[in-house]
Amino acid sequence: MIGTVSRVAEVLQASDKFLILTHRRPDGDTTGCAGALCLALRKAGKTAYTAENKGVTRRYGGYIQPFYAPEGYQPDCVVSVDCAASDMLPSEMACYADRVDVVIDHHGSNTGFGKVNLVGGHYAACAEIICEVIEAMGIELDMDIAKGIYVGASTDTGCFKFSNTTSNTHLVAAKCLDAGVDGGEINRALFETKSRARYEIERMLFSSMEFYHDNKIAVALIRLEDRKRTGADWDDLDAIAGIPRQIEGVEVGLTFTELEDGQTKVSVRTTKEVDAAAICMQVGGGGHLRAAGATLPCASEEAIQRMLDATEKVYRGEA
Repeated sequence: MIGTVSRVAEVLQASDKFLILTHRRPDGDTTGCAGALCLALRKAGKTAYTAENKGVTRRYGGYIQPFYAPEGYQPDCVVSVDCAASDMLPSEMACYADRVDVVIDHHGSNTGFGKVNLVGGHYAACAEIICEVIEAMGIELDMDIAKGIYVGASTDTGCFKFSNTTSNTHLVAAKCLDAGVDGGEINRALFETKSRARYEIERMLFSSMEFYHDNKIAVALIRLEDRKRTGADWDDLDAIAGIPRQIEGVEVGLTFTELEDGQTKVSVRTTKEVDAAAICMQVGGGGHLRAAGATLPCASEEAIQRMLDATEKVYRGEA
């Protein structure tokens, strides 16, 4: 069922025991949304928890870890936030993949795997939709709830500088600031502070980056051996996919990360000339117009060639 904000608010108001799911390799939007919704439901007198996500890092753990469900907890309503498909759930949440009651998401490629699916592909961040749902339930934003919403909106827009940022994104951020959130401190911590490992990884990216298609495509590779050598974790790699697109003349940034299981993760960032989601959908991924991704079941060399071929197809109008 395709849902509306008011319909989802009704479903949430009618239930009493909630479990909130986040996607694998969780970012600021999925964790911020989960934490904010959990706090809002508790404020409304509900029993609400977040599902344990073993992939959460220190940067975003504080938004969901304090609310992990106790062992044996049985919810009567399962909610997924910022997750485009059930296979985006981590393995520890696989048992809920076929019983999601409410999907709240902003990916246009969402598969509609919930009983009620509230999907707003025109929103820059899922946090914007969460804010509307909370307000529709008659729950006032307090500072703790607003902090999660602000983090979600800020991280998915690159501190409000990406082209997906809309006037509504700023309105939602303003509501969070009015609720007492220190936006300046959050943005400093998320976007201006770098670990030594992050600095080393960035240095390697710039020195080894390769260019294709008349320098309009930039390819960056983060090798597993370099991650191990520098001690870089997923926090250190947060938002690193935006680096290739910073170079003048680059329209498509392809950032590849070698994974421990032999697969390769690719993050695609584009300018207004190219559809990032159209590139990734050719290899089983998806996402947004300017930001998308996929995980390819192959080594990095093959993954790079497959993504270059997919990107060229978009340029030729074949995808």
